[in-house]
Amino acid sequence: MQITAENLAKLQLVRSPNVGAVSVRRLLLRYATAQQALAEAADWRKPEQPLATADSVQREVVALEQLGGWMVFWGEENYPAALRDLPDAPIVLSGLGQQAALQQTQVALVGNRAASAAGLAWSRTTAQALAAAGVVVTSGLARGVDSAVHEGALTGAHDKIPCTVAVVAGGVDHIYPPENAKLRERIIAQGCVVSEQPLGMQPIANLFPQRNRIIAGLSVGVVVSEATRHSGSLITAEYALNYGREVWAVPGSPSEARSGGPNWLLKNGATLIESAADVLSQMPRSAAPYVQRFRAQPNLFPEEHDRAADDLLQREEGEYAGVQPARTRLFALLSTTPVTFDTLVRQTGLSEAEANVLLTELELEGHAVREADGRWRRG
Repeated sequence: MQITAENLAKLQLVRSPNVGAVSVRRLLLRYATAQQALAEAADWRKPEQPLATADSVQREVVALEQLGGWMVFWGEENYPAALRDLPDAPIVLSGLGQQAALQQTQVALVGNRAASAAGLAWSRTTAQALAAAGVVVTSGLARGVDSAVHEGALTGAHDKIPCTVAVVAGGVDHIYPPENAKLRERIIAQGCVVSEQPLGMQPIANLFPQRNRIIAGLSVGVVVSEATRHSGSLITAEYALNYGREVWAVPGSPSEARSGGPNWLLKNGATLIESAADVLSQMPRSAAPYVQRFRAQPNLFPEEHDRAADDLLQREEGEYAGVQPARTRLFALLSTTPVTFDTLVRQTGLSEAEANVLLTELELEGHAVREADGRWRRG
């Protein structure tokens, strides 16, 4: 991996404490080059605020190269065109996998970590159809909807053609969540995993919104599948609007907390979609009038409703904490949308006998309902 002295200087700047992408852009406007900004650091940096050392960034480059990775730098020809003109575009992206995926047309698909079985199935099917149509599907490699999206894209992809991009909050060498290790390897083989963070960085909470802006920036539009009103998925949607991208949302039952986010987006001007075909039919088109229309709408959900929805989802995820993990997992997949028994077995990894026992228990307690056609929903 050949990196110029100027790009190493950019890396040294952005790896310094309290120096972010916007700060580096400002320095590059003030000084002719990143190297000059480093040389004159005394003019803009306090003595008690040390810069990252040249040795430390060189070690990062070598370590990434040993993993088979690469870096792309803002201002260079191979930098993703979709990010290039954004005001807070990352100065550097580290990646593993097929760098070419970053230059292709991308659609982001995001949603809850604690997704319902129906939401997971829809997300997987939609991502599969988008990938089959030649669209690179972008998400965050988190639990729930993100994982279903990457899995669907990989299923629908054509041989050896990049199909999915995973933007992670930590370093690209950090496997999070641990259970996605195999999925991550599949993404690297037929797409890429990227991050603006250094190797070894843990994905702490404040890094996820920064990650979300990259997901939105890489994409022509963002699809929100399932999300509560205060989900990080709505942060991604907000970035998409600020960047002039499309926002598509999947409608859901008002009684389902995980539909609160998409329904709120729809009430405020997002485009309703039901399938990948709806997304494909709207790519690409100008989003400028749409952004103004969206922002002009008030918050139609009162704050107490928002909090109640979030509290409900937290109870759904935690009220069975004292019982079997398998039962917790099964209950979390149920929603107001009925799903087949086979779907629940597949998504929980339980045997048919185990799932039958747990569903019967939940049914007797009033937490699950079996429809006449044999499908299951939440009670």
